Amino acid sequence: MVGGKWLSRRAAPAALALTFLSVPGFAQEPPGPHCRHATKIEYNSAKELYLLRNQFGVYVKNGPFWRRRYWYCRS
Repeated sequence: MVGGKWLSRRAAPAALALTFLSVPGFAQEPPGPHCRHATKIEYNSAKELYLLRNQFGVYVKNGPFWRRRYWYCRS
């Protein structure tokens, strides 16, 4: 039964992490009160033009690498 204890010690944290990451509300809330959802295309266009930060606001990218969320926050 040594193998069973090892498996349960490894499986419990993995199951907990998957449960936490699969919650629908994970990383979907805006990072601030004046933020709106932006598309990846909009974010990349601003990045190419060096406009991620400007006098009117800032573009923010958050979330895990497999499920990025893009936001535009007005200052």
